[in-house]
Amino acid sequence: MLISNVVVAIAMEAEASPFVNHLNLQLDTSFFPSETPFRAFRGKHNNCNLTVITNGADTVYGTGVDNVGTVPAAVATFLALQKLKSDTDPADLLINAGTCGGFRRKGAAIGDVFLTTAVANHDRRIAIPGFTSYDSRPTTQSEGERERQRAV
Repeated sequence: MLISNVVVAIAMEAEASPFVNHLNLQLDTSFFPSETPFRAFRGKHNNCNLTVITNGADTVYGTGVDNVGTVPAAVATFLALQKLKSDTDPADLLINAGTCGGFRRKGAAIGDVFLTTAVANHDRRIAIPGFTSYDSRPTTQSEGERERQRAV
């Protein structure tokens, strides 16, 4: 199968920017519905159509930080694949790139590639300055459950 249309999902703008700039991809403001914060950068590399999608920034809580976590990533990815599916050239390959939950304390380093065998959900508890107010919304999760997740 010849791959001619690739989507790369990257949650954070800081992770996506070097890739977008290196390939000279252009912001496509018509790619996602205007009601969403998601962003798409498009272009060609050799004979391959390339679309890099990001989750955009938080406007709900007024923090302006990147929308990270499984919910924004899933919605952005779904909308991107649906958009391309309705075009004449649907996506042949989807790549999820960025830190994707890889943490240095777990042995991850920049440039590492991981093939997953399991999944852990640790949404919105983000120990990065500026993101703490983004993850401090009310929750129904017990303190014990939060502690168990932090240990993962």
